[in-house]
Amino acid sequence: MSVFQEILLVRNTLIIVLVPLAALPILFIDGSKDTMIFSFSCLSFALTIERWNLHRRIALGCLLLTGSSPKWLTLGFMVPTWFLSMWVNNTSATAMMIPVASAVLKQLAELESAQASDKFGEDSNNTHQKELAQMADDSEDDQQGESSSPHLDKKRPDSGVRHSEHDAEAMQDAISISGSSEFRRLCKALSLCVCYSATIGGTASLTGTGTNLVMQGQADEVFATYHLDSGVNFLTWIICCLPMSFTCLVIAWIWLVFHFFGLREVLRFSCGDKTATEATRSIVRKELHKLGPITFAEKVIIGHFILMLTLWLTMKMPGGFGWGQIFQPGFVSNSTTGVIVIASLFVFPSNTKNKATGSPEPLMTWQYLQDNYPWQIWMLLGGAFAMASSCQKSGLSAWFGARLTAVASLEPWLMLLLLSLSISFMTEITSNVATVSILAPIMAQLAISLQVNPLYLLYATALTCSMAFMLPVATAPNAIVFATGYIKIKDMVKAGLILNVLCVVTMCIFISTWFTFILGLDVLPPEMLLGEAEVNLTQTNISSSARAPKQSVAATENSTDLFLTNLPI
Repeated sequence: MSVFQEILLVRNTLIIVLVPLAALPILFIDGSKDTMIFSFSCLSFALTIERWNLHRRIALGCLLLTGSSPKWLTLGFMVPTWFLSMWVNNTSATAMMIPVASAVLKQLAELESAQASDKFGEDSNNTHQKELAQMADDSEDDQQGESSSPHLDKKRPDSGVRHSEHDAEAMQDAISISGSSEFRRLCKALSLCVCYSATIGGTASLTGTGTNLVMQGQADEVFATYHLDSGVNFLTWIICCLPMSFTCLVIAWIWLVFHFFGLREVLRFSCGDKTATEATRSIVRKELHKLGPITFAEKVIIGHFILMLTLWLTMKMPGGFGWGQIFQPGFVSNSTTGVIVIASLFVFPSNTKNKATGSPEPLMTWQYLQDNYPWQIWMLLGGAFAMASSCQKSGLSAWFGARLTAVASLEPWLMLLLLSLSISFMTEITSNVATVSILAPIMAQLAISLQVNPLYLLYATALTCSMAFMLPVATAPNAIVFATGYIKIKDMVKAGLILNVLCVVTMCIFISTWFTFILGLDVLPPEMLLGEAEVNLTQTNISSSARAPKQSVAATENSTDLFLTNLPI
């Protein structure tokens, strides 16, 4: 493809697709604004961050602040991975951090090997000097008239060779023992902390993972049936889910350190050995040196990110404030902001000249987007929305919801806990997006039948589908970490089983307290209550009208018999 053709393709894409999506709401003309467009803009911006290695610079900068002890080294990998997975794909965040973790582990292994060599070298010299002194004393006692030099010259070479072979074998054994215990546990802990923090970070923001977007689309559809706004947007998700996600991150960190290194390491506050800390930081500095100084493109992307985040947070604010109030209700959404920022990335120069044309290259090109965009994720989201819509319109969700009304006798928090635990273990062997797309309409119908706010169960369904830590097939981050070879399935099951339960319980506590306080989940909107009564009344009328013809026929037959009986003959 020539440069001219690429320019035409980008121009046509902006004119036909992106500009109308952003301009129509501004011109007070209703346009197509759905969750698929929002997901497209989020994934495109994440791809721009990955293109210019901004995410790698952020992660390496955070690692410079940590020590070399297992406790702080684990936290040093978890925090940047958790933060990045809020904005970029969980798979990309994991794939970026794993090579850095492997490089750090390799450097620590070499440092430990060198320390073991030095230690055994010192022990060998001390032992050799003691034996020489002992041989000199023996020669003086046994052969006082003879010189001890010939005797020592004969014994020294044999003794030196014998000790050298012994020291080499002992050093290898010590390194092997060290690698099979603490160092091997460190490899497992660092590997699991990366994939677990990436999964937990995906729950902190609306753009973190596909299950969040599916839940938002389903919530909007359910509330739109009653002419209501679901209230699920970027701001409310951050306010509700960010504290919960951070709490789960701290729990996961403490649990991994306790599971692999014991309670003593959890209670220790030292940063570790200074030599090991400096060796770890040297690896990070070397990686940062490869990236070079921060570029103009990275600064511009940071500016776009701050702008997009500010627009998202201020679009609909509590109390009826926000720039979204300028337009008619329903005319602007999160996708509007995303499309405006993405359109700017296609035209904003990166200060890097194109080799073919010599002109500045934009921050994002259509060719790069086309070649690297995760189209499979986007199509998976589209299929999930189609599946959820078919479940709702076919009546399958209502049928399942009616069958689950047996849990109505339980307390709401207990019902939430049991359903969440069931979903958590189910999603270990099924696709997270597919699971939430099937269960979301069912849970919404169940909540309305029980006169509970649908968001009470929809939030639990979406967040629980992300709490999958036990098996490599549960999530893509788990599969990437398992492929490194540092861990086995039994290691992931042992660590992930307890973490599954801990995170699900934490999530249920937050939904029953913090979420309920912020969103009022303890109250069912009156429109839904009236709508449910109208549906029941309609079903009763339909049943009555179905029985009415039979009653009319019976009445007609009785009247005919009575008429024939009273006829004069």
